[in-house]
Amino acid sequence: MNATNPWNLPCIPRPRAPWRVEEVLPDSGSGALVVRDADFRLWVYRPDAHERHLRDFPTGTRAKRDVAACLLSRVMGIGLVPLTILVSDGPQGSGSMQRWIDDDIENPPVRADVTERLPPHWHGFLLGVDEDDREIGIAHSPHPALRALALFDAVANNADRKGRHVLVGPNPDLGGVAQVWAVDNGLTFHTDPKLRTVLWGWAGQPLEPVEEMMLNEVLNVGDADFEGLITHDEIDAMRHRAQDLLEFGAFPGPSGLRPALPWPPM
Repeated sequence: MNATNPWNLPCIPRPRAPWRVEEVLPDSGSGALVVRDADFRLWVYRPDAHERHLRDFPTGTRAKRDVAACLLSRVMGIGLVPLTILVSDGPQGSGSMQRWIDDDIENPPVRADVTERLPPHWHGFLLGVDEDDREIGIAHSPHPALRALALFDAVANNADRKGRHVLVGPNPDLGGVAQVWAVDNGLTFHTDPKLRTVLWGWAGQPLEPVEEMMLNEVLNVGDADFEGLITHDEIDAMRHRAQDLLEFGAFPGPSGLRPALPWPPM
């Protein structure tokens, strides 16, 4: 057992060259490609060369933040982020590779729709009205895995938890039933408060004992565990967020000082 895998989650083999590009990932703002490795496994490859400049995140750090998010997911024992690693020899050079998830698009855990068509037992809120004056809302499932993801995002300070970044599908390496997955985690770990998410359904709810255990594991990580992925100040800020959540004893809610939702939310 070690600080970055205290729950003894299974270790998945890393991808190996040669790579074969299968397709360009639709609607990707980072030039992401779907590639197949030497073992015929599918990965989402985000080349550093295509990273967009953002005002509040340093350029050239998104791939490393993606990998750090995968590491934090293991530290917290939730395993919701598919294996994500850095590569230097991708089809277009350095970048990140994240294991491809075969998403069940017919049963998304987050939906935006006319409010009367959203599941009544889901957590949701109003977005606005359409051209026919119908109320449009966004809602997410009350599934416990999404609760764990909401806590993860609070610790990671995720600035961009859109609905389409939450998938449902089987584990591509271990099989079994479908589970929740969190993808596209590159806008994370800023030292300033940045949390923007569609998963506000548990705001103000008390932490469960297992969630306190998850946060305590974050306090146990050392700077060396995230070395080369995020800065020392960002590692320290991550631990401070975990400590603040433990002291608060509940899930955070929107601050009212900044936008609570990413845009677009899906």
